[in-house]
Amino acid sequence: MKRLIISVLVLMCFANLSFAQQMTEHETGQGQQMMDMGKMKKKMKGMNDHMKSGMHSTMYVMMVHHILMKANTLDLTEGQKNELEVIKEKYLYPMVQKEADFKISHMKTMDMLHDPNFDAEKLRSEIKISNQINLDLSDMMIDALTSIRKAIGLDDYEQMIKMMPMMSGGMMKSEEMQKESSSSEHEQHHQNE
Repeated sequence: MKRLIISVLVLMCFANLSFAQQMTEHETGQGQQMMDMGKMKKKMKGMNDHMKSGMHSTMYVMMVHHILMKANTLDLTEGQKNELEVIKEKYLYPMVQKEADFKISHMKTMDMLHDPNFDAEKLRSEIKISNQINLDLSDMMIDALTSIRKAIGLDDYEQMIKMMPMMSGGMMKSEEMQKESSSSEHEQHHQNE
């Protein structure tokens, strides 16, 4: 369970960074002039502040979709495969719809933020809507992962997580190895002095 929580936290960081990069690429791809650094920083701060409630909704959908795809590579019974199909219908597809609602709400919020004469109450209301959608998506993701684990069994779920470096802590392990390596180099340097 700790691995899942750590993995979700790591994914949250990547989701925010990925979303910010996509927004920048999208705007420059439309032929708009390059924004100066001051404007970009303000825009990124506005997006980051708006996303404080949790990771971006896209990450929830991607995580469930990716885990379902990995689960289908396991040696499952027909019954288990059918249960995974039901999970798609019950969780994944509705999550995609909620993700679209989140994006629309987020776009409305960004439009309001670009208006120097914005209505504070409307802005608060739209941010509450976005945050609620994001919360609903996180709940759906947890329910979907729980259902996947139940459908395929704990052993297969654990095996599947091991196949996914991001979920099994592979990224964190490599960071820990780098820290250990640099600290041992540092100690070696002091011993040589």
